[in-house]
Amino acid sequence: PGVFTELISEIGVKNVQVEEVYDLDRQTIEQMRPIYGLIFLFKWRQEKDDRPSVDNREIFFANQVINNACATQAILSILFNSPDIEIGNELKEFQEMTR
Repeated sequence: PGVFTELISEIGVKNVQVEEVYDLDRQTIEQMRPIYGLIFLFKWRQEKDDRPSVDNREIFFANQVINNACATQAILSILFNSPDIEIGNELKEFQEMTR
């Protein structure tokens, strides 16, 4: 988590830190507010996905096309979908470019 906090801070994100959570009980969640998103890690199994895709320009979503980028992509999705977070100019430009 500290590596990701440092990374997002270095690229201009203000007042946000990444934390590791071991329990989702009410007391833990209350102590960590505000929470902008949660990232759950699961072992990936390749399966055919027949679900239809939805085109929604209001939500940022990027398909992962390289290995070992899941945490970075998850953090970007949280940052880009949380209007209360000040993401800085560099990420704003990237977000606009990827729309």
